[in-house]
Amino acid sequence: MPAFGERGLDACRPLRHRGVPRSTTGVMAMPAVSTGVRPWLRRHDPRFAALRRAARVTVAACVGFYLCHYLLGESVVALYALFGTIALGLLSDVDGAPSERTRLLLGALPVGLVLVTLGTVLAVDVWAAAAGMLLVGFAVAFSTVGGPRIAGLANGLQLFYILPCFPPYDPGSLPDRLAGVVIGIVLLAAADRVLWPAAAPRGFADRLACATEPVGRYAAAVAASTGDAEVRARLGPGVAAALDAVEALRLDTVPRAERPVGPGVRDRSLGVAAIALQSVTARLTDLVALLDDPALGPQARDAVARLVGAAGDALEACAPALRGTGPAPAIAPLDAALAGFLSRRAAILAARDGISRRHLRVGAEAVMVAQSTRSVVVGTRAALGIADPEPLGGIAPVTFAYLHYSPVKRWLRRLRVHLTPRSVYFQNAVRLAVGLAAARVIAGLPDITHGFWVMLATLTLMRTSLVASRAALGPAFAGVTVGAVLAGVLLVAVGDRTEIYAWFLPLIMIVGFAAGPLLGPAAGQAGFTVVIAVVFAQLAPSSWHLAETRMIDVILGGLIGALIGAAVWPRGGAGEVRRSAAALLRAGADGVVATARLLTGEPARQRADLPKLLALLDATHAQFRSEGAPASVGREVDWLAVLGVSHRLVDDADLLRGRYPEPDPLPWPAVGAALIDAATVVAHDLQVTAAALATAGAAPPDESGPVHARLSPHPPVADYGRAPSDALRVVDVWGWVHGLADDVHRLHVAVSSPGRERPFAGTPPDAGGASVRRSSAPREDRS
Repeated sequence: MPAFGERGLDACRPLRHRGVPRSTTGVMAMPAVSTGVRPWLRRHDPRFAALRRAARVTVAACVGFYLCHYLLGESVVALYALFGTIALGLLSDVDGAPSERTRLLLGALPVGLVLVTLGTVLAVDVWAAAAGMLLVGFAVAFSTVGGPRIAGLANGLQLFYILPCFPPYDPGSLPDRLAGVVIGIVLLAAADRVLWPAAAPRGFADRLACATEPVGRYAAAVAASTGDAEVRARLGPGVAAALDAVEALRLDTVPRAERPVGPGVRDRSLGVAAIALQSVTARLTDLVALLDDPALGPQARDAVARLVGAAGDALEACAPALRGTGPAPAIAPLDAALAGFLSRRAAILAARDGISRRHLRVGAEAVMVAQSTRSVVVGTRAALGIADPEPLGGIAPVTFAYLHYSPVKRWLRRLRVHLTPRSVYFQNAVRLAVGLAAARVIAGLPDITHGFWVMLATLTLMRTSLVASRAALGPAFAGVTVGAVLAGVLLVAVGDRTEIYAWFLPLIMIVGFAAGPLLGPAAGQAGFTVVIAVVFAQLAPSSWHLAETRMIDVILGGLIGALIGAAVWPRGGAGEVRRSAAALLRAGADGVVATARLLTGEPARQRADLPKLLALLDATHAQFRSEGAPASVGREVDWLAVLGVSHRLVDDADLLRGRYPEPDPLPWPAVGAALIDAATVVAHDLQVTAAALATAGAAPPDESGPVHARLSPHPPVADYGRAPSDALRVVDVWGWVHGLADDVHRLHVAVSSPGRERPFAGTPPDAGGASVRRSSAPREDRS
C-alpha cells in the first residue's frame, strides 16, 4: 500500500499550516512580537507588496507629472498622465505574471483612449454626458463576466470616461488628453517591470497539481486495500490529505486573480478538472465503506482494484503535467481499464438474474470514480493546449462542449448566459451605471465645483448590497474628513509655494497610496484626499477650501451610491442566492425525470438550461460570500452543501448521458418503469426542498422517511443475463438515482438545520455510504 508521506505536500499547504511553532502540550505557541517600523511592516505587509506597489505608482505618476507640467509646461497632459497612472495602478487590480501584467496594461491603453475621446465629446451637455455614462458604465461593468483579469481593470477604465466628461468642453484639448493617457500607462507598464516587480502569483494550475497528488495516492491506497479490511482501516491519513487538498480548490479560498473563471479554454478546463477531482474524492470515500461487505467476492474486489488503481495512476500523472515538469497525462490506459471493468461487469450480469445492492453500488461508484478521473485528465490536457481528435471521449457532452467553440462563440455564450436580470453581473452593471449617471447629473449642478470627485466617490464606494454599502461609508467619510483637515492645514501653511508641493509630492504619494492596504479604508481615503489636494495645488491657486470641497463631494458621491444601491437590487447576492438555488433545484428535478426517461429509451426533453442556471448560482454565491452579510444569514442554509449537490445534479446526469448517448428502450418494460418511478420520487423531494429555499423556510419532514429509505435497494428481478449491456445501463441508472436520494437528504439537512456553514456535506448514515465531507468549488460559468 502506498504510504501517505510528506512528499511534495509541504509546498502545497496554505501558509497558515507551515512554520508555526507548537508547544510541547500541543497548543500552538505564539511567536514573539518584534517592535519597530520594519517588523510592523512585515507583519502587515508581507514581502512589502503594498509598499512596493505604492512606490511603483508614485514613480510613474511623478515622472509623467513633472515631465509634462514643469519641463514641457503642458498641464493638461500632466493631469491625464497622472490620473492614467492612478487609474490602472491604484484603482485597478492588475495581477498575474509580469508578462501578463504588461499585456493587460498595454491592452487597456486603446480602450482608455476611446473612453477619453467619448468623455471629451459628450461633455458638451450634462444630459449627453450622463447618457454616455449610463452606457459606458454598464458596458465596462458588465465586461467583468470575462473573468478576474478584466474585472480588475473595470474601475480604472471607468475613470477614463469620468475625468474628461466635465467642463470645460474643449475638444481641442483632446490630443493633449490622449497623449497624457499614453504617457501615464506606458510609464506604469515600464515601472511595473523594472521597479520592484511583483512576483507572479501562484496559479490555479499549481493548486490543482497539489490536489491531484494526494487524491491520486488515496486512489492507489484504496485499490491496494480492496481485499484487506485492516488496511482499509488505516486509510484515515489518506482521506484527510485528499479532503484537505480538494478543499483548497474552493474558489472562496483562492485569490480573485487566480480563479479559473474566464471564458478561455485554459480557465474553463482547469475549473472542470477541479470539480471532477472533488467528485473523485467523494466517490472514493463512499467506495471504501461499500468494500467492507464480506459478500463481495475476490473477483469483484480485484476488478475494482484494477480500475481504481488506473484512476490513481492517471491522477498522479496530472500533477507534473500541470506544473510543466512532465508530459501530458495519457487517456488510453484509463480507457482500457474502464473498458475491461465494464466487460467483467457485463459477464457477471450475464450469469445471474438479480443484482445485489452492494454489487450495484460498488460497481456504480467505481465507474463514477473512473469517469470523473477521466474528466480530470481531459481537463488537464485541454488546459495544456492539447486538442485531442475526440476530446469528449463519449462522456460529459455538456461539460466539455466549450472545446468545440471558437473564442468568439465562447464569449457570446458567456455574455448571453449573464444577460438577464437574474445575473448578479447584470445587476451590478445596472446598479453602477445608474449610480454614475445620477452622480453625473448632480455633479453638473452649478454649486458643485469639482464634480469629478463626486463621481469618483460614487465609483469607489458603491457596493453590491445595501449592507456592504453602509459598512463602506463610515470609514470612507471618517477618512475623508481627517484627510480634508490635514490637507486644509497643509494648504494654509504652504500657501501658493508650489515648489514645496513638488518636493514633497512623492513622499505624500507613497504614504497616501500605501495607507489603505496597510491601515484600512479610512486611512486610504485620508491619504488619497491629501494627495489630490497637493496635486491640484500645483495646477492652480488653491486654498483650504479645496480640501473642504473634496470632503463635501466625497460625502455627496457616497450618499448617491448608497441611495441608488438601496433602490436597485439592495440585497445583492443575499437576495438572489435563494432564488437562484431554488430555480436550479426545480429545473434539476425536471432534469432527473427527463434523464431517467432518456436512459430507459423513452422520449424526453430537458425544459431548462441547467448549465446556465448553475453558472448563475455559482456567480451569485460568490458575490453573496464577498458582501459581508450578517452572520444570521450565513447560518440559515449550508450553502456549500447546496452548491455541492447542485454540481453533482448536473454533472452526474451529464456523465450518464454521455455514456449512453442514444439508448434503445430497455428489453424489460417493468424495470424501465421502476427506474422512472424512482426518479420521480427523488424529483418530488427536490421540488419540496426548492420550495423551502424560495420561501426561506425549512423543508417539511417527510412522514414516510428520507427519500433514500423509500427506494428499493435493488432493481426488479429480470432476465438480465439476456442483455448484459442493457443490464449495465440499469445498474448505472439505479446507482445514480440512489446517489441522488442521498444528496436530497443532504439538501434537507442543509436547508432545515441552521448551523455554522460546513465546507462539506456528509453522507446520510443509513444511505449505504461512508460519512464523507464533500466540497464544491463554484464555477463562474457552465455555458
